[in-house]
Amino acid sequence: MSRQMKMQDLERATGVGRETIRFYIREGLLPQPTRPSRNVAWYDESFVERVKLIKELQQKRFLPLQVIKSLVGTDAEPSRDEVKAILELDGKLFPAVGGGAEMPAERVTDVGRRTGLKAAEIRQLADTGIIEVETRSGDQWLDDTGIRIVELWAKMRQAGFVTELGFAPENMRLYVDFVRWLAREELRTFSHGVAGRVDTENAVRMAESGVNLVNQIIALLRKATILRYVSAGNLAVDEPAAPPGRAAGSSRDGTN
Repeated sequence: MSRQMKMQDLERATGVGRETIRFYIREGLLPQPTRPSRNVAWYDESFVERVKLIKELQQKRFLPLQVIKSLVGTDAEPSRDEVKAILELDGKLFPAVGGGAEMPAERVTDVGRRTGLKAAEIRQLADTGIIEVETRSGDQWLDDTGIRIVELWAKMRQAGFVTELGFAPENMRLYVDFVRWLAREELRTFSHGVAGRVDTENAVRMAESGVNLVNQIIALLRKATILRYVSAGNLAVDEPAAPPGRAAGSSRDGTN
């Protein structure tokens, strides 16, 4: 049976203070402890391993908490082999599927001037989480990914997706939430499948192929689903979006 600890025991075992541990629990990086009563909380030995893993990913791999949460933020504790399988791809996978040579960082004002977007609109995109704006010496900068996304947003504006028709940066929040969920689930599935079974070289090859092939599948599935909604007459302007649990293509009375 796993040894049960109080908070002070967990602090001693991990070298991490209780406020940090409670923060990890609130953010979903650690599960809730067992609470036999209101003022009593018990932590088993798995908490020690996971807290140490979180600190290792922060201090040795310099990963932000959002990425760490993607790796360990689940009630089913990931093995070190699973985490290692993902970390071994660091620096090897994404340059290969990034879509060409990496662009140098560029000031927000310069990107706005070049694309025809106002700096304020680019900052609104950042507010949705779809890009990150970094402040350096009083200037705001975009990295390679941010620049590419802003350029694509400018092309959407040029294609007619304008504010007057209801297309605003806030609309992108839907995609941010969906992609974060999808990426987290993909990481878990991939790491579980390759951990201890596939060497790094083959894992990189599989991941590259998987990203490209699944992107094509998603594009086809998305197109087919949109066409299904159109053909079913489910595009009434005032009709609210269907909840996540509702099957695509089903009519309002439950028939197909």
